[in-house]
Amino acid sequence: MKLKLLISKISLLVLITYMIMLCGCNQNKQSPDAQAKQVKTNEESDKVPKDLEEIENSIEKIIKVLEGPAASTKDEGEQNKQEEQEGQNQEKSSPPQGKESEDKDSENENKEDGGEQKDAQNSEQSKKADQDNDKAKQEKTAAPKDPWQEITSTINKLHYQWNGYIPSVTKKNASRELIDNFDNTLNALTSISVTKDKNQTLMTANNLYLFIPDFYMLYKTPTSPEIKRIRYYIRNAVLNGTILNWEQASKDVSNLKATWAIYKNTIDPNNQDLASKLDYSIYELEKVVNENNMYLTDIKGRIAISNTESVEKAAKENEKKE
Repeated sequence: MKLKLLISKISLLVLITYMIMLCGCNQNKQSPDAQAKQVKTNEESDKVPKDLEEIENSIEKIIKVLEGPAASTKDEGEQNKQEEQEGQNQEKSSPPQGKESEDKDSENENKEDGGEQKDAQNSEQSKKADQDNDKAKQEKTAAPKDPWQEITSTINKLHYQWNGYIPSVTKKNASRELIDNFDNTLNALTSISVTKDKNQTLMTANNLYLFIPDFYMLYKTPTSPEIKRIRYYIRNAVLNGTILNWEQASKDVSNLKATWAIYKNTIDPNNQDLASKLDYSIYELEKVVNENNMYLTDIKGRIAISNTESVEKAAKENEKKE
């Protein structure tokens, strides 16, 4: 009797274990559609969000407006593309020169007295319009646009961009320290810009840019975000040279060389010419910083920043080809 009871208990235990394992297998097994959806969700999560790109773009715009060593902004690229497209459209819409001349000759042959009178009236109106345009140009030249108005507008927009990005970066488990540091620096930039101190505003804007590569580290990118940190150190050396703080500029160059020494080993072999250009521009920047030459530091720094853009752009193009 006891043996039968024991066998029953063992059988029940085996049955329960089997049911648990069966349920677990059913939970882990997903349909192809569910798996595809999960993969797509993960890919979207790893993609750099537009909010972060806009934040970076706004910081570069602030530096550019104040004539600092800035990288090209996204707005610039789109504007150049639009101007090029408009130029092509204008060429297509313009009639051939010979055709235009023939049309004018035909029009002159058929012109009557009433037409001549109308032309004289149109000429007078055109002359008045030209005078108004000249007057408007003179007024515009006499009163140049205040760059601080654009700075204020961009910083205000930056606050909204940052607020829109916070939920996304929080989901990526960004550290509280990183979020607070960016937020505090943004507030400092806002307060300093009110004083209209150009050098301090440029320095604080670049300090804000320091956190950009850390945010990019949270996503899958075609090249290491350390290229942006390299850009930060180059710009910081230039800005410190502008205010004759050569001790800090030298420290920036040391940090720049250390970061670059690691990063350049990750560059695609096909882009070694671009890497060599950036390598030499960093070497030249170090020389003029050691000489405490403010003018050349600005020039060499801007060249180095331009080279970081070329390296970053080439990495993106390589990703598209793959």
